[in-house]
Amino acid sequence: MQLKYIAVLVAAAFAQDDSSTDAPIAEATFKLKPGVCNAAGAECKKFGTGSDYSCVAVQSSTASLSQLSQCVKKADLTGSNICVSKQAGVCPTFASWPAAYRQVQPICAFVPDPKCTRAVTATGEVVSARLLQEGSPTTTKKATVECYQQEVPLTNGTVARVNGFYKCIDKELYRQKNYGLDQTQKQFKACAGNTTNGFQNGLCNGHGTCSPINAFSSEYACKCNRGYDEKDNCNVPTGNVCDGLGQCGALGECVPETGLCRCKPGSMGDQCSLCDIKSELACSGPTSGKCGLGGKCVCAPGIGGPQCEIKSVTEPPARTTGAPDGSSAAPSSAVEAAVSMAVLVTAAAALFA
Repeated sequence: MQLKYIAVLVAAAFAQDDSSTDAPIAEATFKLKPGVCNAAGAECKKFGTGSDYSCVAVQSSTASLSQLSQCVKKADLTGSNICVSKQAGVCPTFASWPAAYRQVQPICAFVPDPKCTRAVTATGEVVSARLLQEGSPTTTKKATVECYQQEVPLTNGTVARVNGFYKCIDKELYRQKNYGLDQTQKQFKACAGNTTNGFQNGLCNGHGTCSPINAFSSEYACKCNRGYDEKDNCNVPTGNVCDGLGQCGALGECVPETGLCRCKPGSMGDQCSLCDIKSELACSGPTSGKCGLGGKCVCAPGIGGPQCEIKSVTEPPARTTGAPDGSSAAPSSAVEAAVSMAVLVTAAAALFA
């Protein structure tokens, strides 16, 4: 008696690397991109105690965004961890970086791992993660690579099992790869930014991470930088404290020694979100907006943010396919399917000789 499986192989190329290298960073770059770091993370040792910041990269499909990595505090006052491995935590935000980087909308994504051979479930159970190699008639024993398993409910009532780990992904790449499966659009909606006068802000209003409510959950919510509140998806400042080196806005900077925002000319108030009517630098200059009553900027059409520093985001049509690139959607009672970014394996009918 012989058991045979029909395998359907689907290639899925990854769009871009993590934009983090070991190349030395120029001094001018540090001034333009507060907290920028390379893959080794040596730059992060100068912040805090020297060991409480890690270099975290955000993967993006936008080729023009280089060195998209930043030193992030490993744990904040609430105990939240960075988005890595099995931790559904926070990612870098880029409000104080150059304009192109402010368009980044970080998501803590559960990403399939093509090398995984053993997966740990949410309950701690260790399961086999079978991986079939394209064009290989026999399997070669390889070193054990451990990852984690997430179960995602699908709209047809079944459950998809995904073997992988958490990492920071830009919203557009997350959408392209459909990492959230049938939950993707629901996750985006939960973290949606504020819409005012035709301006659409990004996820978590650019002041937080769209992240699972807990590890291995497919339900998402905003995890805000300090000084913002989840109640309004990190929209209105609640104080001047900061813990993200990229926060405090286009005309501000977070000072890690004090944990407070320090405002540059043209801005004032909590998170440097108010404008100084006496300054020509207010509201990112006269072509972007003007300082109005109460120290609030009145922005030109299609521009928003506290200092009129952000262009309105555009939303592409929702993706209708159920499965993400390089993953499998299998009923919970079916044979486990190995999930990877390179191979989609669907276990089919068993034939007996």
